[in-house]
Amino acid sequence: MRKVLRMKIWDRFFVQNKNERLEVEILDRDKTTITWNILNTKTRCNDEAFQRWIAIAMSNKWSKMELIVQKLSEIWIKNIYIRPSERSVIKDVNNKKMERLYKISQEAVEQSRWRELPKIEFIKDISKIILNRKVIIFDKNQRCNVASIQRWNAIWIIGPEWWLTSKDYQKFWDNYEIISLWNTILRTETASIIAGWFIKNLK
Repeated sequence: MRKVLRMKIWDRFFVQNKNERLEVEILDRDKTTITWNILNTKTRCNDEAFQRWIAIAMSNKWSKMELIVQKLSEIWIKNIYIRPSERSVIKDVNNKKMERLYKISQEAVEQSRWRELPKIEFIKDISKIILNRKVIIFDKNQRCNVASIQRWNAIWIIGPEWWLTSKDYQKFWDNYEIISLWNTILRTETASIIAGWFIKNLK
């Protein structure tokens, strides 16, 4: 607040946890202490009518995965799964890299003034999280009636740049639909951001 945002007296910000958000105004400050006045109290807001789950194929560079998590946290996707696909170059993740993802996500949530951290998990077996959910796959061909998607408790699948293989599709059984995001081939990070915004704006 002091060195990066350079906040001054009368600037406003939020103090929050999962259940309550306080809008406060700075009254006084020095190098170690900030005194503020509470302007407004808001209880928890239920932004989501239903849970949104998105599973992303590992990209060819870890820095891209960090970008994806940052942007999906800003968009407020609540469940983010990272998984290796058949074409993924990176197949595994260590604890240190996951800790960095959590930190990036936390900073993104704070910056965007959201209330909750998303659930971020690396998972090799996608069947463990499919359960009874409809699977929506973002791929090159559009087969799905987009207008009907809003009624589904779905998990959304982002593949690598050159799409999913037949082996990938076998993991989803026959319980999936396909929609396309664009007419061109999108990078994994581009597709993830567009898909996140698309999912978030379903009513």
